[in-house]
This record gives sequence, C-alpha cells and structure tokens, in this order.
Amino acid sequence: MKVVVTFAVDEEFAPWRRLGGFKQVRRGPAAWYEAAHPEMTVRAVVTGMGAGPAREAARDALLDGVDVCISSGLAGSLLPEYAVGAILVAEIIVKDGQPVAIASDRELVKLARQCGAQDAVRFLSTGEIVTTAAEKRRLGDHADAVEMESLAVLAEAAVRGVPAAAIRAISDSVDTDLPYDFSKACDERGRIRPWGILRQIVRRPSRFPALLRFAGDCRGAAGKLALFLDAYTNHLAANSRRSQSELLATT
Repeated sequence: MKVVVTFAVDEEFAPWRRLGGFKQVRRGPAAWYEAAHPEMTVRAVVTGMGAGPAREAARDALLDGVDVCISSGLAGSLLPEYAVGAILVAEIIVKDGQPVAIASDRELVKLARQCGAQDAVRFLSTGEIVTTAAEKRRLGDHADAVEMESLAVLAEAAVRGVPAAAIRAISDSVDTDLPYDFSKACDERGRIRPWGILRQIVRRPSRFPALLRFAGDCRGAAGKLALFLDAYTNHLAANSRRSQSELLATT
C-alpha cells in the first residue's frame, strides 16, 4: 500500500518526520520524504504554499501507483468550536468566491473520525492567507476552517482515481489576528523566506510577542497532527490487510 500525504511547509511536517522516521528521497522545490512499514510506504510531500505549487507537486507525487492521498497541514479556524490543536477532517472542500467544490472520500473520512478527528463539513481553500479575525468570522458563514492547498491536491487525486481526504490541525482560532502577513514573505514556489518575516518585524516590532505565541501554537498543533497521522496511517494499513484477507477467504 502506498500513501501520499502533502504539507504546505516543512514546519507542518517536521514533528511527524521525526516521529515516523522519514528519510528524504527527493530534493527540489517539492521535497519528498518516505517511511517504509510492513505492507505500507508513506510518502510525505512538502509542496509549498498555495494552490499552484500544491497542484504541481501533487501531480508529480501521484504518478506511480498511489492508493491513498491525504492533504494535510495546518488551518485557521472559522468557528468558535474549533480550538487550536483540534484535528478536523473535511467532508467537502470549496473554493473561495467560486462555485467549485470537491468531496473527501467517505471511507477515509469515516476512518479519520474513528481515529479521533472532529467533523468539519467544509474547508475553504483561498488564494491568500486570511490574516484577520474579522475576515475569519465573515468566512465562518461559509465554512469551518480555511487553508490554501486541499482543493488543488484532491482535484489532482480525483483525476487519477486516487481516494483522498483533507485532514488539518487548527493553528489559529477564529478570534486571532495573525501577527504578520505571511503571504508577503513567500517566494514564487510558496516557501516562506525568513527575511520576508524579518522585514515586517522591523517595521512593526510591537507584534513580535504575538509572533512568538503564534509560532508556539503552530508547533503544538503540528505535534498533535503528527500523532494523529501516525495512528491514522497505521489504521489504513490495518484496514488494507483486513480487506486483502477477506478477499483471499472468498477465493
């Protein structure tokens, strides 16, 4: 069984990389890491932020006999009930401002719920990072959480007939303003450049404490996501073995 799990940036993936014993197998704009287990290989792909980099990276990663694809990473909460660190699985991912939507695979959603993920009817995929609490509250009329890559990743999986789902950890609550505009710190490949953040810190140093708090929340959420994904992929492998055994028993 081969499972592909995508993340926008390395900071989202880092705790699971350490926990799961991943080894880098490909460098470049979209880095690949793999961990081999009995009857299962997990490929983690760091795509870069945004739909464009995510689509390109997913298209490449899904070429060689992939069985399951998960779009993962962090997301912003759009509703009060989803606190920092909550793990959400989306039934549907919609595109901001356009009548475009794609559904997660029902069986993958069901398994995520069994592993402890909270139900979220909709993820909203946007073209830019949502930075203000006011904007998040407005978008809460349309979705449960906001991110940027899942629609693109699941669309690529659908083209190849690969079952896919969007699973995210909440990094910032609906009432939280982000300390800086991380979109302005990204390069053309969707990678955050430290100097882009540093320039904003120099201009608005009063927000630096908020940046430290936000960074701590992101690390905590990514850590919880790592534990969830480790359990989730193990359950995927177990379900695959059970299905194979049942098939053999009927032949």
